[in-house]
Amino acid sequence: MPKQTCAVQSFEKCWSPLEICLRQQQKKQRSSSRKFFLRIKIVLMTPKGETTSIENSSSGSASCRSSDAGKSSSLESSSANTGDSPKSSSIKATKLELSGKETKHVNRLRYLVLVVLIFVSIGISCLVYFLVDLATTAEMESGYERSVGRLTTAFEQIRTHRIASLASLAIATNAHGIDHIRDWPFVSLSFFQKRSYIPKVQSGVLQVSIAPFVSNQHQSDWEAYVVSEEPQVAWMEESMKFQEETGVSAFITDYGMNWRNESEHKVKTWTEEEVVDNTFPFTMINEISHQHHFPFWQMSPFISFDGVNLDILQDSRGKYALECFEQRAVVVGGMAYAPAGGMTSINHYTATFARLLSIQAKEEVDYQGDPMSNFFIPIFDSFEPERNSTAVLVGVFNWGTYFRDVLPTNFGGIDVVLHNTCYESFTYRLGFQGVASPLGKGDLHDKKFDGYGHFSDGLQSGITEDGTRLGLPFANSTCQYTISIYPTQIFMNEYHSLAPLIVSIIVLVFCFTIFLFLVYDRIVEKRQALVLEKALQSTAVVSSLFPKNVRDRIMKSAGNGNVDHCETDLAGASIREKLQNSKIGREMSIGFGGNSAEGYRSGDTIADLFPNCTVLFADIAGFTAWSSSRSPEQVFTLLQNIYQAFDKIASRRKVFKVETIGDSYVAVTGLPEPQEDHALIMAKFARECLTKMSEVTCALEVLLGPDTTELSMRVGMNSGQVTGGVLIGERARFQLFGDTVNTAARMESTGCPGKIQLSLSTAELLIAAGKDNWIQPREDAVTAKGKGIMQTYWLTPKHTSQGKGPRGIAVGYGGSVFAQESDAAILVPRSVDHSHKVVRMIGWMSEVLIDYVKQIIAKNEATGITSAKEFEATFEPKEGICLDELVESFSLIKVTKEEKKLVREKYLTVELSEDIVNQLHLYVQKIAALYNASNPFHNFDHACHVTMSVHKLMKRVVTDGTHSEEGIMVSLEQERKDTYGILTSDPLTLFAIVFSALIHDVDHPGVSNVQLAKESPEVAEHYKNKSIAEQNSFDISWDLLMGNQFKALRKAIFPRRSDLLRFRQVAINIVLATDIFDKEMGGMRKERWEKVFGDNCSSCGLGDDEKMQNTRATIVLEHIIQASDVSHTMQHWHVYVKWNKKLFEEMSLAFVQGRMAFDPAVFWYQGELSFLDNYVIPLAKKIGECGVFGVSSDEYLQYAMSNRKEWEVKGKSVVADMVASLQKHCIIDSH
Repeated sequence: MPKQTCAVQSFEKCWSPLEICLRQQQKKQRSSSRKFFLRIKIVLMTPKGETTSIENSSSGSASCRSSDAGKSSSLESSSANTGDSPKSSSIKATKLELSGKETKHVNRLRYLVLVVLIFVSIGISCLVYFLVDLATTAEMESGYERSVGRLTTAFEQIRTHRIASLASLAIATNAHGIDHIRDWPFVSLSFFQKRSYIPKVQSGVLQVSIAPFVSNQHQSDWEAYVVSEEPQVAWMEESMKFQEETGVSAFITDYGMNWRNESEHKVKTWTEEEVVDNTFPFTMINEISHQHHFPFWQMSPFISFDGVNLDILQDSRGKYALECFEQRAVVVGGMAYAPAGGMTSINHYTATFARLLSIQAKEEVDYQGDPMSNFFIPIFDSFEPERNSTAVLVGVFNWGTYFRDVLPTNFGGIDVVLHNTCYESFTYRLGFQGVASPLGKGDLHDKKFDGYGHFSDGLQSGITEDGTRLGLPFANSTCQYTISIYPTQIFMNEYHSLAPLIVSIIVLVFCFTIFLFLVYDRIVEKRQALVLEKALQSTAVVSSLFPKNVRDRIMKSAGNGNVDHCETDLAGASIREKLQNSKIGREMSIGFGGNSAEGYRSGDTIADLFPNCTVLFADIAGFTAWSSSRSPEQVFTLLQNIYQAFDKIASRRKVFKVETIGDSYVAVTGLPEPQEDHALIMAKFARECLTKMSEVTCALEVLLGPDTTELSMRVGMNSGQVTGGVLIGERARFQLFGDTVNTAARMESTGCPGKIQLSLSTAELLIAAGKDNWIQPREDAVTAKGKGIMQTYWLTPKHTSQGKGPRGIAVGYGGSVFAQESDAAILVPRSVDHSHKVVRMIGWMSEVLIDYVKQIIAKNEATGITSAKEFEATFEPKEGICLDELVESFSLIKVTKEEKKLVREKYLTVELSEDIVNQLHLYVQKIAALYNASNPFHNFDHACHVTMSVHKLMKRVVTDGTHSEEGIMVSLEQERKDTYGILTSDPLTLFAIVFSALIHDVDHPGVSNVQLAKESPEVAEHYKNKSIAEQNSFDISWDLLMGNQFKALRKAIFPRRSDLLRFRQVAINIVLATDIFDKEMGGMRKERWEKVFGDNCSSCGLGDDEKMQNTRATIVLEHIIQASDVSHTMQHWHVYVKWNKKLFEEMSLAFVQGRMAFDPAVFWYQGELSFLDNYVIPLAKKIGECGVFGVSSDEYLQYAMSNRKEWEVKGKSVVADMVASLQKHCIIDSH
């Protein structure tokens, strides 16, 4: 037999040689479209007289058999049958030889052009980079030199301009004494405020004062002079009047006591109280003799009578003043500091510095804690060379003002270090827009920029021109000032950008794009010709092989870009291709199914065996309990965000997502395409999903409420072979089967929250991949259903830097030893830091309240309600207590249909001011701090849990049906009747309900009202021994809300006094409704219920009566807070047990402390049954009987009944566990 002959020994039938070659090429190709086209060639090239059949075997492979079963074929016979002669074969060989030579030349040219383009692109890019970088560096150095020049000029102008301007006032004072023939120190400059204004502005000083030299022999005369009736001595009264006219007095709250009516006023000295606690900014000195004085006399601005006639010689300023006086030279004093703050600071000097800065800026500004100094300029008795010093002109200035607005607004990032020879230094950073920000004491510039440092000349060099021929020298023995200037990284970044690199890359990309375009053009041209040829063949084949309905569906898919998918499925491709084209696969399978017998053949089944796969099951631990306290919208928000994030990771890591069932996520690697490292890929995917789970829950906690971040994933993985396929039907989808899948599910169910459990097979694959450091054996044995005892492993989580929230916020979270992990409550140490959780709870609570405030503002804007100017939105009851304001029912404000529509529109555009948002957040934070942090149950966490339930029930208030049977919207009046006006009420009432949930247990003592009355009899007497804790909570919260720091918030919520009163009324009724143990109040509520909801109610037919509607609404709203206060009993079993343990711990603590008569462990089991039977379940039934909560009422009742049954079975063991846990933590006596 010739070599080319088909090996018929291996087959019952064989194909023609051409068919053999084509099928060998087919096996080497992986793309689905290529396989289909090869099958088309078989059909088109088979010689006449032969037929081919394309059948799908059970394994999914195609077999092409000749109709002549007994015929052997060879390459020669194939040539004869196809009509190919030896001559034609020779021509083809010649064509191939010529095309091969041409291809070599073309390829060589292509390679040459490619190399040239690459080298040219790299060369141009490097050249552009270096040129742009060089230009950038030159521009940076030029900009820095300009900045240095401006700063050194500004520093030099302190001497040449600013001190000179101030010296002009000294000349004026000197001239005034000479003109009026007055002897010093008895000289007062007339119109001092007006005369000093221009010198003060030009010099930049904050305050200028005259301190005359008063010898000991003139002291008594001076003390009489300062209170004399001379007109110029009355400069203080003149100053106050001038400052009132110019607006300066707006920054001066109190001038102090006016001592001008005294017979004499002594020269003042500092008291010991004024220099304690290191708040005095100047150093006290004792070595200067007190035989002479330099009292402050005239000053501008005039701030206080207390500062006038104050002797400067007693502190460090006196040393500089005396040196200025004796040397007859200008002196610049040392640096003085005070704590940063504003005019309201408790530190006198901080407030004074801030006041002076505010007067200069003509608006209220804060003092930044940077250095203040003084200019000391001598005042003489004449203008002659032999002149003598008579007084000192003192100018107070802030160094920061001299560096402000020096640089252009587009320059910044320069550090200026101020030095003096008194070993003092301070650093400023000059930012953009002319800002000079203090960095702190010392030289704080970045040392890596030392090479750029620039040092100025000394400030005290040269003579200051004061308008006289003598000028003013500087004293050389005092502190000499200089500045050093350095750039910062901020400044460098403004110049050293990525521009050179970006420009170079752009040039490189541009050049490379030209090359790619040429290649792309050639490839597209060839591809278009091929696609056109194959499309014509495909259309012909499909039209001839399939019925019209199937053909139309295939052509429609082809029109949507799925022609390759259609071709693949028609050609009988394997399951791997069908997975990649699942849509067409499902359509094809359903199309071939139907009720015919063919629909049941194995050939129509899409299934395959995948020998090497890793399956992952992931489940959200704690999800069931978490979802029981959330609305359906919140549940789906969580799942959607988590699984969308997982899907993105799966797409990136090439993991095949199989399905999601509830809160479970199933994925697999190793299919549809084989993956050699399938276990490693899945391990990386699982680790990344755990990290992403933490990120998503943290981001959603403000939206979905507390405990969201406590959710975690429990993950299980197993490796092995799986069977995968598509179950044909209306909801056809891909599914996995086999023992590998079952074991993966067991790995998840027996795992732990926040961990990834691996089977032995997966662990071995990871070890083989060199990742043995990723896994560690699980210490305890795992007993899996259907598997027995298994050795499993933990996959270590990915190490990431976990973000940490703010610390140190002392709020009433509570310190229970019981905490929830996964779906079960376990013990954790009492030392756990809960501050992060409380910060998140405060954020969530603030967001809930912000939404209601936006609704209130939208309603007020829609109805034209504005805040009255004279109304301050405050309320303080004159007499009585909260209980006196309790009413049987409160009125609900109706909202018309038009108003309701307008409110919805306004709500979308309402933007709360920053003041309102900040004040609301501050209020919630302060309320949180008022909760008793030592209470395991009655704490801020409990308040958030109650608020969540209230918010959920308020959202679930529905009518009997939002549409009638005919589909017509029910009227607003009917809606109001069905919900007793709650749904149509104004947002202020709804806000009051949620607000009441927030505050209802503020300052709760952790004991009952009976015990509280014993411990605080005066408080109990004040509240008439009724609802003591509840009234106290309301009063504390109300007083806080009425504080001055919440003015903007109150104005937004209560634009009118009637709004405030109505809000208070609703809040009082709701908060007092949480006292369920007061028998008298309980009896009143029961009687009221029977009156309007009972079986024999006398007014049931008066549903449209407004008073009846208000009474029913009041009862419903009170039941909302009552149900929410014990909502844990009407939620998932794990939630119930979690809060039950906290309450048990709180009462056990009270018993241990002698604040409770009976040990809770004795009566807890039976007490819970009684509480559930006599209060919780009847309350849940009443929630349903109200008829306004829809399915939520059924949910609450079902959970309450379920918890009652489970407590009856497990309650005793739960109590025993709680007692053992408290004994373990030494909370109760083990005996």
